Amino acid sequence: MEKNISKTTPDHIIKHTNKNPEEILSRNLVKKFGKRYQDYRKSYQENIKSKKLSILSNYPTTVVLELVNRCNLECVMCYQGFRNDAKKSTIDLDMLQKIFDDFKQNQLSALMLSISEPLLYKDFEKVLHLAKKSNIMDVLLFTNGILLNEKNSKKILNSSVTRLFVSVDGATSETYNKVRIPVSERLKGSNRLKDLEKNIKNFVNMRDDLHQELPIVRTSFVALDLNLSEKEKFIKKWIKVVDSVEVQRETSIKAYDDIKSGKYKIKKTIKNYDCSEPWGQVTIYSDGTVAPCCNTVGRNLPIGNIKKNTLSEIWNGLEMKKVREGFLKNNPTNVCKSCIENSQSDLYKN
Repeated sequence: MEKNISKTTPDHIIKHTNKNPEEILSRNLVKKFGKRYQDYRKSYQENIKSKKLSILSNYPTTVVLELVNRCNLECVMCYQGFRNDAKKSTIDLDMLQKIFDDFKQNQLSALMLSISEPLLYKDFEKVLHLAKKSNIMDVLLFTNGILLNEKNSKKILNSSVTRLFVSVDGATSETYNKVRIPVSERLKGSNRLKDLEKNIKNFVNMRDDLHQELPIVRTSFVALDLNLSEKEKFIKKWIKVVDSVEVQRETSIKAYDDIKSGKYKIKKTIKNYDCSEPWGQVTIYSDGTVAPCCNTVGRNLPIGNIKKNTLSEIWNGLEMKKVREGFLKNNPTNVCKSCIENSQSDLYKN
């Protein structure tokens, strides 16, 4: 089993794999996109290594897109649970078309369908169609896998999705049920982990039957007090089933809540505040708000709204410039400082 913690992997992730997902992606996407894909990966890897770039492109490399601010789970470590009580917001089809037209015009390299549960979006198939039509090279779909049934699996396998990331977080039903709590009463009595494992394995089998290498399939595990004892068991359980298994560091929900309420106090324990995200990506939330990163606390730092300005205007605008300048002067906003301070966790190490 290979344990990849190279400089081209974000610091909050430890990757375990028997295969080389990057090679699989390159083999398939260089054939399709040529040098454009090679330039994209080179830029991404340089960004990860350098943390801050003096040369800035006119458009983000990656956009994280939230389709609807709802999830069918309220996981103990996920801030989304706070938002299930918020007013529902969703990107309507007119706005969706406008966003993807902008992606196509500016040749967006990578799209992450994430934050909430993308498969809850009623026009999800339309999203897949627009992503393919927009010629986006790398389309990453993040899901809890509950709705990864045969029908949705076929839609994904017939799309341009390059990576399917499924959050699992437990090796046994007992732990899974403690970490990943369903919103619906109907789901609480079911053998949910068994059903999820079946969904993932069926997806991989369907992909292989089509003689496709993409999308890459990853299962992920956020290290918590509740599940840490199962980490090795989790890796062993999935390493020969999917292409990649990742262990991620927890981000404190309490810190998120304190930051949101203004109660958080900067610890001043970090000498160098480094972050690559303001040089490479933004997040568009379902209400149109744009944030400079995909992290939990990033929503507390809005830099614009897609309903009022184009993404290019926001990316090159004053608020985004302030975020970058803060890092270049080693004095970012308190939101950014708190995020970096709370990305440290002993649970993640080893």
